[in-house]
Amino acid sequence: MKIQSLRKKRIRLLKDLICNRYPGIYNYISNLREGTIVEDNQVKLLLLDGEPIAFFKNEELIPTLYIVKKVGKSALPRVVVDEGAVKHLLNGADVMVPGITYVDSFNIGDIVSVWEPKEVTPIIIGKALMSANDIKSSSRGKAIKNLHYAGDKIWKLMLRILQTMK
Repeated sequence: MKIQSLRKKRIRLLKDLICNRYPGIYNYISNLREGTIVEDNQVKLLLLDGEPIAFFKNEELIPTLYIVKKVGKSALPRVVVDEGAVKHLLNGADVMVPGITYVDSFNIGDIVSVWEPKEVTPIIIGKALMSANDIKSSSRGKAIKNLHYAGDKIWKLMLRILQTMK
C-alpha cells in the first residue's frame, strides 16, 4: 500500500474540485483539513481527515459510497432500484432501465448514487448513460455504468483503512 500526504494547496484544490462537481458534499468536507492519497491494488483513494472521500477513475474524482452514506440522499442525484436488481449490482452489473423505480433529475455523464429499495443505503456509484428523462420514457436499455459498488476493490480498501484507524 502506497500512502502520500498532500500539501495544503493540493488539498484545497481537490476539495474545490469535489465541491464544484458535487455541491451536495460541500458542507461535509469543507472543514476537513488533512489530506492523503492511498494507492493499493490499482485503486487510488483520496482521504480527508482519514475518511475515504473519493476515488480516482480515469483522472476524475468520484465520491465513495462511504461519503454518500455519510452525507445522505442529497450528496448526489439519486436512483432507486427494485429488489431484483440489487444482487446483480452488487456483483458489478450496470443498472438497466427495467430495474429502476425512481430517478432524480440528471443528465448523461453525471455521477449518480444508486440506492436499494428501502432507500437506507447507497449500493453503487455510477455514471449516467441516459438522462433521467430518457430513463423515465424508456422501458429498456443500460441506464447507469457501475463505477463503484459495495464489495468491490474500492470498498475493500476503504474497509481496511477504516479498520486500521479504530
